[in-house]
Parts: sequence; C-alpha cells; structure tokens
Amino acid sequence: MWKWGKIIFENTTYHVNSVMKTTGLQDCEVDLHGTLLWSENITYWLDHSMPVGYQNQSTVWFIGGDNVKFDGHGYGTLDGNGQVCYDFVGSTSNYPRLPMALTVTDSKNSEFTGIRFIQSQMWTLAVTSSEHVSFTNVFVNNTGTQGTVQNTDGANTIYSSHITFRDWEVINGDDSISVKANSTDILIENCTFRDGLGISIGSIGQYNGVYETVQRVIARNITLDNTDHAAYFKTWTGEQVGYPPNGGGGGLGVASDFLFEGFTGTLRGAPFSISQCTTFSGASGNCTSSKFQIRDVTFKDIKRTSSTEEVASFQCSAVKPCENISVEGVDLIYSGNNTLANEYLCGNVDGIHGFECTGAVCVGSSATAGC
Repeated sequence: MWKWGKIIFENTTYHVNSVMKTTGLQDCEVDLHGTLLWSENITYWLDHSMPVGYQNQSTVWFIGGDNVKFDGHGYGTLDGNGQVCYDFVGSTSNYPRLPMALTVTDSKNSEFTGIRFIQSQMWTLAVTSSEHVSFTNVFVNNTGTQGTVQNTDGANTIYSSHITFRDWEVINGDDSISVKANSTDILIENCTFRDGLGISIGSIGQYNGVYETVQRVIARNITLDNTDHAAYFKTWTGEQVGYPPNGGGGGLGVASDFLFEGFTGTLRGAPFSISQCTTFSGASGNCTSSKFQIRDVTFKDIKRTSSTEEVASFQCSAVKPCENISVEGVDLIYSGNNTLANEYLCGNVDGIHGFECTGAVCVGSSATAGC
C-alpha cells in the first residue's frame, strides 16, 4: 500500500508499453500534466490485458484506493492509440481481451477530475467495486479515421455505489455512460453526449441464474448531439443463448427508481427506450421471457428535435412486465415534417403515467434497444 504520496507527470509524453496496476493507494495525489500514450503493440495488449471480472472484459490499467485525488487539470491525457485496435477488430463486437483504457477499482472517497481520454482501445473507463467516487470535467473523444467507433463506451459502473459523473463531454459510437450490474445511487449531470447511444442502463441479466440490481439513478441537465437515445434500458432474455460477452441471458433482478430529467438536443431514435431482448451476436431467446423487472422510472422534460416520431419504445417482458413508467414534459419535434413527436409504442407495461400507448412495440433482438 502506497500512503500519503504524490506523483507528478510533467507536461510531456510518457510511452506506456505494459499493463499497470496501482491499487491499494491511501491519501494519494496524482497530477497529470502530460500525455500517457499507449503503444500500438496490439499483440501485447491482447496477451497481457487484465480481467475486470465482468462480461469477460479486460483492462490495461487498474487504479484504486482510499482518498485518491487524480487531477488532469483539463489537459492531462490518456491516449489509447486506439486506431490500431479499431482497424484490427473491424465490426467484431466485444473482441476478446481487447482492453479498456482505465479501471478504477476497490476505491472510496476519491476524486478524478480534468482528464482527457483520446482513442480508447475499447471502453474508456470502468468503475468497479467502488463507492463515493466522483468523476468531473472529463473529456472523451473516441473518433477513428472512419468516425466514431463501437464498443468505446465513455464509462461503465459495475458493483459500485454513490458514483458521480459531472461535466462530461463524450464523443463516441456507443454508450455515453452505462450503468451496469449492482450499481446504486448513481448521479449523471451537466453532461454533453455526441454521436453515441446515450445513457444506458445495462446490459443486465446476462448471467444465467444470477440476481443483479440497478437502483436510484438520476441523470439531469444533459445535452444531446446526434445520439440514438436520451436514455435506454437493455436486459437479456430469460434463456441463456451463448456466453458473455456477446451471448448470455437467464439473469434475475430489478432495476428501479430512476429519474431522467432535462434533456435537450438532437436524436436519431426514440429518446426513451426499453429492450428486454439484448444480444450482441444476433441470436437470443424468447424476447418476452426476461425475469428481470424494470419499474419506477420517470422520463421528464426533453426538447428539440428527433429523426423519428417515436417518443418512447417500451419492449418489456411478459414474465416480469415493466411497472410504473412516467413520461412528462415532452417538447420534441419530429424533423421529418416539423410536427410534435407523439408516438408511444408499448408491450407489457403495467402502470403508465403522463402518456398513452399509441401502438405495439417492435419485438426482436437488439444491441441498442429497438429491432
């Protein structure tokens, strides 16, 4: 354990050629004034990336401890040199052993601020087994030569509580911020998300017979620029088909007590969506068989434009229907004809508030909520 220390990265480029594990820190400060640049040796990263312990994901850097203060001062950068990874995996989803840039693990009472992430190899950041940790003033740009890239989530929470994401800007081709298994008391506020999928709850229910929860999540004051959704849920079906990270299903649990409030911007798809037929391989079980329940969700105050007439698409399970879903304060213009978006597609929803279902939802396999 490293106690009461401070490390300063000066304003220069540091070449990172191997995995790093800096855990068990206590009362430590890290000042990043320069750039940590990962090598292009993809063979090394695939052979040596370290398992995160969820969905067969891996990382190149574990950092964690009690009362850690990591400050990038608005310009300190983690450059994953990810283009070589993007070219290597092509359109393959969740390529085995392809690592994420940074995993904050086993941490509490810690702060990460002013960090820039550029071209992360896969996910940008995972927060695992941590509590009372904040991430503020963070910039993520996972753009490659062909534009934004899949599997480059801005951040993921796993087995963590009381995590705050404030003042983020994320440019990517996947989930802007994703709240995954056993995450509670998560706050996302004052953020800007561009070109990705929006805020994701899940995917969850991927492990057969395993009980998971996601509870008490607030997302507010969010600016959207060409995102697929504002916020969406994705669970696996009630039957296991294949294995993680691209297959799975049969998980149990509940996602409850959500407030998504104050979204403005431009969207490509339905701003609010639920899909309980997640798959990343194209094969899934019965799309209405999930034993994972979603309940007590409020979507509130969204405005500007969308490329679809659908405000919501709620494809819920017949085994565990969604309960107590509210939508209010919608002022969203359908860009196709400049009229108010007013379609609400529903399947297996009990207890709706503030809207009426106007049609049947599409039922089918999906990686991004929607058929």
